[in-house]
Amino acid sequence: QFEEMKLRRKYAFIVFKIHNDQIVADTIKTIEDATAIGSEATFEEFISKMPADEGRYGVFDFEYDSGADGIRNKLVFFLWAPDTAKIRSRMIYASSKLAIRQRLDGIHAEIQCTDPAELAHEAVFEKLAPKGATPVVRPPKA
Repeated sequence: QFEEMKLRRKYAFIVFKIHNDQIVADTIKTIEDATAIGSEATFEEFISKMPADEGRYGVFDFEYDSGADGIRNKLVFFLWAPDTAKIRSRMIYASSKLAIRQRLDGIHAEIQCTDPAELAHEAVFEKLAPKGATPVVRPPKA
């Protein structure tokens, strides 16, 4: 699924969880579904898949307008290990991160979040986009 996201831009995001000692896809959002609801709602949905009391991994196809170079995409890897999660959950996600990152070749950036504020679009944009870039906001399409 990640390869199709990277090479064919088939998915807007994928959220992974650890279940029975395996890293499995928990939520997948196709580009078609993301286009229908718009870019802001897609990012909000991605954030909503990060539970307050448990870790998750996520990959999001993040867009920004770099000005002269036009619209750019970056595949961003998120490690969500909230402070409110049990210590065991945080430790499992932190220690398993390397295993999933090695399988996800082509990630442009990595963001580790422990607080919902770190997942905010503005915070992510500041970490990823070069100076002078602007966020791409795509309205919903019916």
